[in-house]
Amino acid sequence: MRENNAWERGKRRPTHSLEKEPQMNPETSQPHLPITPGAGDLPKLTLVAPDGARAEIYLHGAHITSWTPAGGGERLFLSRTSAFRAGSAIRGGVPVIFPQFSGLGSLPAHGFARVTPWEFVGAEVAGTSATATFHLHDTEDTRRLWPHPFLAELTVAIGGRQLAVTLAVTNTGAEPFTFTAALHSYLAVADSAATAVEGLAGLRYLDKAGGGVERRQEARQVRFTGEVDSVYYDAPAEVRLVEPDRTTVVRSAGFPDAVVWNPGAANCGRMRDMAPDAYRRFVCVEAACVGAPVRLAPGERWEGAQTIAA
Repeated sequence: MRENNAWERGKRRPTHSLEKEPQMNPETSQPHLPITPGAGDLPKLTLVAPDGARAEIYLHGAHITSWTPAGGGERLFLSRTSAFRAGSAIRGGVPVIFPQFSGLGSLPAHGFARVTPWEFVGAEVAGTSATATFHLHDTEDTRRLWPHPFLAELTVAIGGRQLAVTLAVTNTGAEPFTFTAALHSYLAVADSAATAVEGLAGLRYLDKAGGGVERRQEARQVRFTGEVDSVYYDAPAEVRLVEPDRTTVVRSAGFPDAVVWNPGAANCGRMRDMAPDAYRRFVCVEAACVGAPVRLAPGERWEGAQTIAA
């Protein structure tokens, strides 16, 4: 199977920037993890690492709704008014955006992966970490929206103070296709007004909240005094979410862009699946592929990853 290099244009990072192949551990095991009813009776997997790190993943969208690092507290935001039902997106956690980012195309906003049931393939425990893998294949329903055979694979790894999420897409059909994608991570914060994102200074970005015009990030920090909805092109491999008493490091590989989003007070008040003050409790920092869609020839495979370090 060939690896796709279509997104390696200009300064875009190649896939060999992904994390090194993990060393095999003699204590590696494949535990049986039961699928249990979650909110709205949607099936849910609870992944627990030997060191106490914990994550909850719904098969609906392969959606991570909770992550607690070893010895720490919850680090993902989940709206208390989110819908948990078939066909609706879960608000918060880490939605998987595929095969279309936002409304940049003819598909429903953010594509169909986040509202489609995925298959739990299996789990593995090695050393102090735990990993779970999920698959999504094309179906009659997906082909009505997007007429391409594919295999999407999501791998969720927890252990220590890190959450690593890897999305891989393979073209299993006979014709090439293009797509955009993102890991739409909602990171919990104490107060968005006292939070900043660092590491994006000097970059060109699409200011979706400011009329969809392109700008350059002049300030050292991205602050949240109102709505922020920005796509940063050719983003660095690491950005930081800085709060007064802690810093969260977000690393990416294979995803050339980064998205920073917070709806602000006015937009949040109009969202049915968000409490009016919920905007103060999260900032989205997303690994994304938006500016140059990925093109996969038949048999090609693309992979991108995001690692969040608490």
